[in-house]
Amino acid sequence: MKNNNKIIAANWKMNGSEELMKEFSQLTRAKHNEIIICPPFTLLDTAKTTLPNFIKIGAQNCSEEDKGPFTGEISASMLREKSVSHVLVGHSERRTLFKETDDVIFKKVKASIRSKLTPIVCIGETLSEKEANKTLQTLDSQINGSLAKIEPYAQVIVAYEPVWAIGTGLIPNENEIKETHLYIKTKLNQHFNTDIPILYGGSANSENCSQIISIDNVGGLLVGGASLKKHDFKAICNC
Repeated sequence: MKNNNKIIAANWKMNGSEELMKEFSQLTRAKHNEIIICPPFTLLDTAKTTLPNFIKIGAQNCSEEDKGPFTGEISASMLREKSVSHVLVGHSERRTLFKETDDVIFKKVKASIRSKLTPIVCIGETLSEKEANKTLQTLDSQINGSLAKIEPYAQVIVAYEPVWAIGTGLIPNENEIKETHLYIKTKLNQHFNTDIPILYGGSANSENCSQIISIDNVGGLLVGGASLKKHDFKAICNC
């Protein structure tokens, strides 16, 4: 049985401003989807005071450490003090550009849960892995490394983002999304005793959101570039 209420998460990445946040203060929704906006750290306070109450606030990253001499880092407990409820962990840009390993991501997931944040754990294959027919092998490895040892009743969200689709305008076909989400669902069911939502991310926009979100086991969307345009994001929120 499908759950009609979906999770729509916006990843603003290193974009946004207080002016843009003011635009989003007028955001409305027609459906009771769960909406999460993840702005840069500098806009978390503005998000708290500006965004409508139905929008939850997420961060884009956190440290695997709780405190200490780690210049430039921000802990999960610090985010919690800023009324953050969710945090992106293991985004492909963190994995590739900042060399975060599955072990580091696993520690960040644990740190998030300790601080009562819900981690949105990103997984996905590169183009070379896809072309080598290693998509499921890659997903298996990432789930085992970053999630498998988490307490089975923990509240987490998984976002499947094929790396080759992020920001390219390319997306997997319907059968590919269906296959990967079913595989992830089956794998997660081996480790967790709760239902883990699985979001799709990677060039999701207002034109393709309805089609993607209707696919079996797609629990919502993680939206990048399209989430910076209020009218587009409003349409996605109401898919």
